[in-house]
Amino acid sequence: MKFDYLLDKVADAPFQREPFTHLYISNFLEPADFAAIVGSPAIQLGQVNSTPELFEKLAGAGYKVISFPGCVTSEKQYLDWEEGRSARKVHAATEAFGIVYRLDNRRDDTLAALEEFFASDALRDALLQKFGITGNVTLDGGIQKYLNGYEISPHCDIRRKALTWMLNLNPGEAAEQHDYHTHYLKMKPEWQFVQSFWRGNPQVDRDWMPWDWCETVMRQRDNNSIVFFSPSDDTVHAVKADYDHRQSQRTQLYGNLWYDDKPLRKMEYREFEALKNGAAAPKSMMKVLKQSAVGDVVRAAKSLTKRREEFENIRKVDVGSGDRFGHD
Repeated sequence: MKFDYLLDKVADAPFQREPFTHLYISNFLEPADFAAIVGSPAIQLGQVNSTPELFEKLAGAGYKVISFPGCVTSEKQYLDWEEGRSARKVHAATEAFGIVYRLDNRRDDTLAALEEFFASDALRDALLQKFGITGNVTLDGGIQKYLNGYEISPHCDIRRKALTWMLNLNPGEAAEQHDYHTHYLKMKPEWQFVQSFWRGNPQVDRDWMPWDWCETVMRQRDNNSIVFFSPSDDTVHAVKADYDHRQSQRTQLYGNLWYDDKPLRKMEYREFEALKNGAAAPKSMMKVLKQSAVGDVVRAAKSLTKRREEFENIRKVDVGSGDRFGHD
């Protein structure tokens, strides 16, 4: 297979530990392969004068709108938002409004070969071994373009996701300088009790969070760089695209491995926000709290002030040892 050399890059890459465990590989594709891909007519669409004209170019190049987190699937709704006729938000923790296209009709042999490699058993098995993932998984992914306004606020991914990857294939000059790159973050100390709750309650899924709960540690700006990670309670990442997509578009080869598990009930961020602000636990949380070893942590949050030092003192007492909450 044309891209089999990438298997060695995955096998040899060391794990990075900040802000969470992940693989980061720069210059992932060989220069000639990368140039061929970003120079493909399906990636390099050329400049347009308007968003409707871009819609036509995307359709002509073989792209289709897909259902994607933080996004709508209606081009009309997207235009209404872009032109100021709608203030709608996709999620309460976000401020913007996105739409994403996936390449559905590949007319370029190099692009087809790259997607074939990422869908191969050889890469899947290498990643499962590298990350120590067991159990049945299914793959989903492809080459995607994300238009202006695409936003997913800080989140760790739901528990059904076993692995995720993002390869930057951005066309155009100075792509690294655009404001559309993925943030990798850490939660601020005063909100880390939420992660403790997630660790102690695997029956509850993780939700998106407001941006001001977290701090950006790094951004994946480099073109031809790829990040792989297995979602956990600390794999906080986010995107907020603010750029002119008429010139060129944020483009990635994006993919996931999924466990065959049923969706879980999410604990919404507003429930944790209410607790921290001193409100009584919502009824929707009470059953979980009563059954949870970390219920003490969350209940303690009701009495915390905004002073970080005081919060840290209480958290250290209530959280206890790492073993109690599933830390390494």
